[in-house]
Amino acid sequence: MRNRVSKWLIMALVLAMGLTLATVHARADGIVRISPGRADKPGFLVVIEYPGQYELSGNLRVTDANTTAVEINADNVTLDLNGYTIQGPARCAKMTASCAPAGSGNGVHAVNRRNVLVKNGNIEGMGNYGVYLETNSGRIERLVLAGNAHGGAVFFGGSISDSIAEANGGDGVFGVDLKVRRNVLRNNRGYGLKAFGKTMSRNNEFIGNNRNAAQSNLKSVTGNGDTCAAAACP
Repeated sequence: MRNRVSKWLIMALVLAMGLTLATVHARADGIVRISPGRADKPGFLVVIEYPGQYELSGNLRVTDANTTAVEINADNVTLDLNGYTIQGPARCAKMTASCAPAGSGNGVHAVNRRNVLVKNGNIEGMGNYGVYLETNSGRIERLVLAGNAHGGAVFFGGSISDSIAEANGGDGVFGVDLKVRRNVLRNNRGYGLKAFGKTMSRNNEFIGNNRNAAQSNLKSVTGNGDTCAAAACP
């Protein structure tokens, strides 16, 4: 009996070591890959609890307008959509119509976090916002934010660059103390850009938004190099 127990114990240790080595090897590049089909807990498909670099390995599909695709509960997180799409259930019939179904679910959501970067992919049809970063150091780069029920992106301090916010049910981009550069903001139900505080807008293209192209501190503004429908903004 003692030999049999020892044999099983050795086998268990070998298996444990093998699994550990496999895990280390899979993450040797330092990137944590997020696979489709995740359901970490009710209301969230993916919950990120630790700093680091994360990357989608496929599209994330959200069937409930009240479900958030990715919740970030850590500082110093880079989320690379890797060219994939976070797809929610909302649909927007046309620019002046509301989107449905609307809800509380965001494509990417973070509250009271520092140094969060979301980049390189598409976020479409979420019940609330494509990206909601309640942080003073959030960054959005090379995203397409389209057809989200309440708006494209909301964040409170940070930058959005080289991105598209189009056909959203509210403002394309909304926030405080923003740096908004080289984006296309078009056909949103609200403003292309609505901001407060010290916001800088530069080299953006505004097309067909339902209200003014850009508003800062409740006044219409035009940033350096901004264009409206391929012409200089009035």
